[in-house]
Amino acid sequence: MATSSVNLVTALGAGSGIDTKALAQSMVDAERTPRKDAIDAKIKTEQAHITGLGAIKSLLSTLQTALTNVNDASDFSSITTTNSQPTAFSATTTTNAQAGSYDITVNQIAKATRLATTNFSSSNTSLNSGQSFTFSLAFPGDSSGSRNTSITVNTDTPGGIMDAVNAQSSTTGVSAQLVNTGNGLTLVFSGQTGASNDFTISGLPVSVSMRAAPLQTAQDASIGINGIDITSQGNVLKDAIPGVSLELFAPTATTTNAASSSTSSIPARLDLNRDTSSIKTNLNALVTAYNDFDEGLKVLGDKGSTVATYGGTMTGDSFLQTVRNQIRSMFAKDGKVYQDGDSSKALLNPNVSAAWQVGLEFDRTGKMTLNTAKLDTALNKNFDQVVALFSANQNGQSAYSVSPGGLAGDAVKNIDKMLRSTGVIAQQTDSANSKIKDYNNQLTKLEERMTAMLAQYTKQFSSMDSLVGNSKSTQTSLKSSFDGLMAMYTKN
Repeated sequence: MATSSVNLVTALGAGSGIDTKALAQSMVDAERTPRKDAIDAKIKTEQAHITGLGAIKSLLSTLQTALTNVNDASDFSSITTTNSQPTAFSATTTTNAQAGSYDITVNQIAKATRLATTNFSSSNTSLNSGQSFTFSLAFPGDSSGSRNTSITVNTDTPGGIMDAVNAQSSTTGVSAQLVNTGNGLTLVFSGQTGASNDFTISGLPVSVSMRAAPLQTAQDASIGINGIDITSQGNVLKDAIPGVSLELFAPTATTTNAASSSTSSIPARLDLNRDTSSIKTNLNALVTAYNDFDEGLKVLGDKGSTVATYGGTMTGDSFLQTVRNQIRSMFAKDGKVYQDGDSSKALLNPNVSAAWQVGLEFDRTGKMTLNTAKLDTALNKNFDQVVALFSANQNGQSAYSVSPGGLAGDAVKNIDKMLRSTGVIAQQTDSANSKIKDYNNQLTKLEERMTAMLAQYTKQFSSMDSLVGNSKSTQTSLKSSFDGLMAMYTKN
C-alpha cells in the first residue's frame, strides 16, 4: 500500500496537471496485488504437492523392485550342485530341490537311429526318370503299426527326398539332411532317441542304395541313482531326483580289474548344497529400500529440509502418514499361507508366519532391521516355510491376481495398485492439477475484473482531469478530493 500511496501523490503532481492513467493503475494494483498473491500461493502449494507425490511414486517403485527379488518361490532356489564327473552329465535344480548327496552311474545314453544312403554326385541327380515315387517309414517298436508312414516324393532327387521327409518330420519324428562326404553327397535319415523310435526305410527307387549298416541304432538311456536303475527314451531326466534335471552326455568313468580284466563303472558323486547367501543379500536390500522409503517420507514432511527439489514439499500433509501406514502394514500382516489358498486346508508355514520370525524387525524409531540370527534359524530349520511366507509358493504371479502371493508377493501387488493410473498417487495428482486449473481460472477472472476496473477508473479520472483544465479553483478542489482518496487507500 505504501508504494501505491507514493504513486498517488506523484500522479497528482504539484500544479503540473494530473496523470490520470497512473492514478487509475495504482488504484487497480492496490486491489489486484493481495488477491493475486493469495491465489499464487495456493498454486505454489499444489505444485509442491505434485512434486512430492512424484517423489513418493519413485520411492514406492524402488521399494517394489526390492520386493520383487523375494516374491517368487524361484527367488529362493538356493541349491548349488557339485558334480564329480561333469563330462558324463549336468544337473540343474528347481525350487523343489532339496539338499542331499547321490551316487549316479550313467550306463549308456539314449541314441537315435541314423540311416544313410551311398553317395550321390549332386543334390539334383534324377533318381526315378523324373517321375514321383513313394517310399515307407516303419517303426518296429510300434506293434500296432499306427506310426508307419508313406512319404510321397514329387521331385525325384536327393534334395527332393530330403524335403519330403522333413515336411512330415513333425509327425514321424524322422528328419533328413544331405551331408558332403568329400566324395559326394550322402542322405542321412535321423530319428528320435529311444529304442521305441527305431525305424526302417523301404520302397526307395533302385537308384538309391542304403548303406549296409546303420550309422547308429536307437537305444534308451540307462542310469543308476543310489543303486536304483532308471531307463529313459531321452537324455534329459526331470525329477528322477526331485527338483533336479539331469542331462546325460556320456557313460560315467570305468575301472578295470587287472586280475579278471573286467570293467566296472565308477559312480559320479552329485552333492546338492543349500546356499542362502543370495537370500540374505536380497533381504538386506529390502531393508535398505524400506528405510530409504521411510526416510524419504520424512524429508517430504520436513519444513526445514534443505533437500533440493522435494524437501518439505508435503509439510503437514496427512497423506504422508497414510502411505507410511499402508506400507508398514504390509510387513506387519498375518503371513499364514494355506494349501491352495484355502484356510480350511493345511497351513503351510505354522512356524514361520510373520516377518519378525525371519528377522525383519522395526526399532522404536520405525527403522527396519534384519536379525540375521533369526533368519539363519528360520532358513536352517524351516526353509520351505520361509519360501511360503514370502511367495505363497507362487512364481510369476500377475499384479492383478486375487490369489494369495505371500508377504512379498502381496506387497508387490498392493504397491502396484497404488502406482496405477487409477491408484491413490494418481488420484492425489489429479486433484492437485484440478485445483491448479481452478486457481488459474480465478486468476483469469481476477484479471478480467481488474481490466474492467482500470477502464472505469481511467474514464472517470479523464473526465475529472478535463474539468480541472477549465478551472484552477476546481483543480485545487479536485486535488483535495484526490488527496482524500489517497488517504482512504493508504489508511490500512
